[in-house]
Amino acid sequence: MKTTLLITLLLLVLLPIHGCQCKIVQFIFGDSLSDVGNNMNLPKSLAQASLPWYGIDFGNGLPNGRFTNGRTVADIIGDHSGLPRPPPFLDSSLSEDVILSNGVNFASGGGGILNETGGLFIQRISLSRQIELFQGTQQLIADKIGKEEADKFFQDGRYVVALGSNDFINNYLMPVYSDSWKYNDQTFIDYLMETLGAQLKVLHSLGARQLMVFGLGPMGCIPLQRVLSSSGGCQDRTNKLALSFNKATDQLVTGLSAQLANASFKFGDAYDVVNDLITNPKKHGTILFGFHHLIFWGVFHFLDG
Repeated sequence: MKTTLLITLLLLVLLPIHGCQCKIVQFIFGDSLSDVGNNMNLPKSLAQASLPWYGIDFGNGLPNGRFTNGRTVADIIGDHSGLPRPPPFLDSSLSEDVILSNGVNFASGGGGILNETGGLFIQRISLSRQIELFQGTQQLIADKIGKEEADKFFQDGRYVVALGSNDFINNYLMPVYSDSWKYNDQTFIDYLMETLGAQLKVLHSLGARQLMVFGLGPMGCIPLQRVLSSSGGCQDRTNKLALSFNKATDQLVTGLSAQLANASFKFGDAYDVVNDLITNPKKHGTILFGFHHLIFWGVFHFLDG
């Protein structure tokens, strides 16, 4: 009787270690639209959301690593789908249990699809590096709950990839980067698609099955682009690049979803919604300040639609 009781108690103790009643969580890859604090832990990064107005409408109202006054794209997507908000990968309190309960956000302000993007920021995490960090996370979870359970956990997860604007704004459109003279508009987008396609295939090989890739908003309307115009208006060429990127990404994602086993890859296009906010603000009954805020609002309404 005592032996049976002892075995039962041992099983109760060991089962949580080697098994997992795992939740469905998110894994976020992106740039400043989704960064929730990773860059705050990059001491040499020049891309920091540390100014006083960041975070004023979130939590305690102080800067928290989000490049916005409130929620990020990642926050909005998670809240809309009822999933927990993933903490930043570089959060010192991140643990296996936190990952199993909340997922992880790898997004980094200034990061891009290309490794060379955002080099002037000194420290930022490119998409390729974010995926490498995700691989390390997988090993931690496999060590915690076993490979079979870990594989199921990651295959059940929800994945968001939301970046690309820095590859234009902080790379191709700046003459200090060699990509600006090595490519023309079309060949640069081809280069981005080749790179992004390979990255999405790696994510699929690591278990990503349900994945959303978000396109770009009218990035020719950000302040950094408007100041280049004598009229202060949006840069038409930059917006056309965003539209071309979105079209190519939509085709890429649709093709991969059909090609890869059990893949449900979707493309999210909020360009028109955000553009309408910029060109017809009174129609929406409010005035929104800041391009990031416009993108967040556009993504919310894209999901709500």
